[in-house]
Amino acid sequence: MLMLEDFWRRFYYTGMKNKIIFTIFGIIACVASATAGAPAFADDDTAPPIFFHAVNAGYRDDISAQNYDFFELEKHIADDLDLSEFHVQYFNSSDKLAGELEFAEPTILRASKIIFGFNKSPQYADFAPRYLYNFGSSGLASTAGRLKLMQGDTIIDEICWGKLTCDNAVQKFATAKEENRTALRCRGDCVEPFVYEQYYPEIDPAAIYMPEPEPEQNVSCAGLQITEIYSYYEENSSEQFIELYNDSDSEISLGACTLRYKNKNYPLLGVIAPKSYSLLQDILLTKDPSSSLTIELLDANGQVFAAEYFHGQKKATSYALLDGQ
Repeated sequence: MLMLEDFWRRFYYTGMKNKIIFTIFGIIACVASATAGAPAFADDDTAPPIFFHAVNAGYRDDISAQNYDFFELEKHIADDLDLSEFHVQYFNSSDKLAGELEFAEPTILRASKIIFGFNKSPQYADFAPRYLYNFGSSGLASTAGRLKLMQGDTIIDEICWGKLTCDNAVQKFATAKEENRTALRCRGDCVEPFVYEQYYPEIDPAAIYMPEPEPEQNVSCAGLQITEIYSYYEENSSEQFIELYNDSDSEISLGACTLRYKNKNYPLLGVIAPKSYSLLQDILLTKDPSSSLTIELLDANGQVFAAEYFHGQKKATSYALLDGQ
């Protein structure tokens, strides 16, 4: 009887031990499976609107030491993206900021991916400056470096290589053409975020769209007249004025206009509605000149209107335009 009880006791504890062992292995297998089957960053709904897709510090040959020195960004959204709110920072092998790539406003990315190349790479040197970077005389360092993609002051993606550390750390880049590989964002189920391939893309010159600025409205001052000049003040120079009249049927922006008086230009501000007046009082006029003085109204096309006033103006009187004279 004792032998039978001892047998069942050993069987029970052995079974529990095996159960625990199998449970632990099961947990490890599940974690490993989940890790191996993790979706690619590019397929993750939480990915930023744009991120690094590929980077290569280039390789040497008999012609150049900067062949295919580039990085590539991928757009995560279907809509066009204005790049002017983003910029790329490059840190050299000493992890010091060594350059930035900023975009003019607006710079619209229409393609799903965009290549930016070192301006001394033979493959990219002939492209428009908006597709090129100039991070020092040698481009990206092959041994170590870091790229940060910034949205304003926020880091939305980062890749580093060589001895530098970050979440997306990749190996340093070989400079021999036969051994050189591009660090390429993994697609599909991935264990590591980046894989290595001989990937050397060309710049798509149509990837970026830069809209032409809208033409400025009312850039001409045609229609404006100088209708009155009061220079002979009694006591206070603030009583002086020049009166402008908009004789046109459209609003005129004074930002396109300049007054010229005694060889000095005075830029104007504001707008004048159609068939309306405006007073200018910040131009110090000679109250009673010894000879006639001319006040010119100018725009980008030249003189729009001119008026003269003469010696002998009486106090508390002004020169006024009557019937165009």
